[in-house]
Amino acid sequence: MHPRDKFICMRHYELYETTRNGIPTFRLLSPDPLMSEFFDSWAYQLAKARKFKTVKAYSYAAVDMLGYTHQVGLNNGRLTPMLLGEALDCYESYLVFGTESDSPIARDAARVLGSKNLAGASVGLHRAGCNNFIEASEAMRDGLLQMQESGYVSDVAASMVPLFSAKHADAPRRVSAAIKANSWLAGCIAGGVKNIKKQRVSPRSKAPTMAHTDSFGGDYKAFPIDKCVALIDSTDCRRDKVLWSFLAASGCRVSEALTVLMDDIVIDIENPAQNRVYIVDPDTRREFLIKFIPERLLNKLDHKGRDKPETFLIEPFASIFWMNLALYHEEQIAKEKQRHRPVLHPFLFRNLRDGGAMPSSYQAVWERFNKAALKVTGTSYGFHSLRHMYAYYLVNHCPNPRDPKRFGLDLKMVQQFLGHKSITSTERYARKDARMLEATFAALNMLRMSASNFSVAKVQLQHLENEVDQIKKSLNEGRDND
Repeated sequence: MHPRDKFICMRHYELYETTRNGIPTFRLLSPDPLMSEFFDSWAYQLAKARKFKTVKAYSYAAVDMLGYTHQVGLNNGRLTPMLLGEALDCYESYLVFGTESDSPIARDAARVLGSKNLAGASVGLHRAGCNNFIEASEAMRDGLLQMQESGYVSDVAASMVPLFSAKHADAPRRVSAAIKANSWLAGCIAGGVKNIKKQRVSPRSKAPTMAHTDSFGGDYKAFPIDKCVALIDSTDCRRDKVLWSFLAASGCRVSEALTVLMDDIVIDIENPAQNRVYIVDPDTRREFLIKFIPERLLNKLDHKGRDKPETFLIEPFASIFWMNLALYHEEQIAKEKQRHRPVLHPFLFRNLRDGGAMPSSYQAVWERFNKAALKVTGTSYGFHSLRHMYAYYLVNHCPNPRDPKRFGLDLKMVQQFLGHKSITSTERYARKDARMLEATFAALNMLRMSASNFSVAKVQLQHLENEVDQIKKSLNEGRDND
């Protein structure tokens, strides 16, 4: 686990990961014990209903908001209800523009806390986490007000603490510690759970629907497919060869690959073409996995869900995977003999040090991949670039079984191979190659000239011949450089 994921300091607040009743969650250390207690309860309830990745993102977002409003209070002497409302109104401006914000409140806070410079998609997730926290606080306030009206809770004294005013009550600590009628959230945003709203702040740019790839088939999202074999060959680690080739061949998420079991691999010795790898959601076999993974780690497994367990492996990465898989298996048997103890877990991928399971070892394997990718391509890539590469290949260059003369699969078929439940998700991955569309654009332009000796087919043919000449030229230049 990366140190950043274990402990986060927000100047005024400290957030750390913990486990409660086997469920991974987060706790807050702050100057105010009442806020800490409420935050801990909120995060735990969220963890029981949401994936760990969501809990993590929402917790970070809530702590960011708390740190920001606390700093606004320090910058202005104290945090009044009116000032809090203004601070929340310009919170998105703080997140996106930081010290460049037009709002003095956001700008002054960013000068102390630093600029976050979030992009549009990140702002949306951040806003969702903050609003979830605010909504929970509002629900708590409503419950306490009802108890007050019923006589179970009575006001005794008010004390000012950083960020909010809390009413102490003649009730057990659990009740009196809750955020009450004049809390900073409930009192100042009552009836306005969505106060942190979108205000002229939108994503900096929408993701392009076309892939403007280089001569190797790569761009800022997709790993260059023509350099992927060199990437796999660059590592001497047999496990990494198997993992990287499987990701490239199947287009699956790394979280899915790390939870593949040996029984999920079906090998047909007599007919290797029928070899298969299945990806199964861990939630469907928790009673089996709990034998090998502690509950706290099992609850952290990040699977977004896959519509179908079947994978479609593309070449040449499929052949590289199957060949190295056999060698990897032999290597692991030899290592078990050296350690004089068998590996008891059923996972395909094992820790290099002790042979243990590694379903949640994302950071370690990512760093190895990123370092190799940077060396091979000169650009920083993560595992997800292989998923984008896979989709890019399927929609543009994969031979179409329905029409051998065509390249590129239908979007519905690509959706099935990526395992997406929604085709909208597939569209973000399966981007059309801009160069391949130029033939059609060129044909349309020529038709507009109304020349009698031109046709769509002739213009497309001429364009493709020019493309062939350009590719041959690039290949010759590459040989000369070698």
